[in-house]
Amino acid sequence: MRLIHRVSASNSERATMELNLRQRLILQCLGLEGEQSIAAIGQRLGLSPSTMTGLVDRLEEQGYVKRRPHASDRRVTLLALSRKGNGAFARETDWYRSLVDEIFGSLGEDAKRVVLRALEALRSSNDEARASAA
Repeated sequence: MRLIHRVSASNSERATMELNLRQRLILQCLGLEGEQSIAAIGQRLGLSPSTMTGLVDRLEEQGYVKRRPHASDRRVTLLALSRKGNGAFARETDWYRSLVDEIFGSLGEDAKRVVLRALEALRSSNDEARASAA
């Protein structure tokens, strides 16, 4: 219960509170992987092109992202974080780190390694499932 309370209480400290979950996921994709096509982000997140258009429109209006045409393929629009988006991503990353530190801070090093291996296994199986579905 303490963990749930901490997450709820610290949520107000997030840099991206005005954004919904899907918009925050788009910022995370861009922050972690850099500039990419809107279609690639949508595919990765399992979102339709029309849903992505609306989400990206709002992110652009709020100043978090910027669009630009692909240099050699006019059909492709690339998306990148703006200065505001980079700042929000950095603050969001710090927020996640402090939350993880608080959650796992009391674990010993062996227990942390076990948790990290389990999380990596989950991520790998999710990546494999996504690849086989494509």
